[in-house]
Amino acid sequence: MVIDTKVEASTLRKTKTFVLIVYVVLVVVIATFIRIDTIDKAKDTAYKFMICGSLSVFFLLFYWFQYNMKYTYLYFSNNSKNFVIKFYSMQLFWGKPRTIEIPKTSFVKYDIVMGFLGKRDSLVLYQKTPKGIAKYPPISLTLLSKKQKIELERALIS
Repeated sequence: MVIDTKVEASTLRKTKTFVLIVYVVLVVVIATFIRIDTIDKAKDTAYKFMICGSLSVFFLLFYWFQYNMKYTYLYFSNNSKNFVIKFYSMQLFWGKPRTIEIPKTSFVKYDIVMGFLGKRDSLVLYQKTPKGIAKYPPISLTLLSKKQKIELERALIS
């Protein structure tokens, strides 16, 4: 079985880029071209500042939410004798690709940990090693659909 979030990751990148472009265009248009009919030039500038400030707050809240969700591209395969998980963070400047390969014979268990207001799921894997049980760092499952999460759990159980 293979789970790949390539389409979801692409859609997320496009959405974030679109929001950034819309924000920049709106701020430039409001600041440069929109004239608010006031007698006082200072009031006109203050209104523009308030509108651009409000847009900036919404934009920053959107990106703060995206940052805290810790979206991660995920590829999971269990077709061989190993569990293969390839993943990378979708956060800006954090997208270093990583791979975890665990033989099914040394796989011990997994945990799904909830985070960020119950909206972010993370997968923690455990593997038996000669020195004891190794715990891998959490991998965000936020980009997976509910169906994909169920399939992932079934694959890890069997």
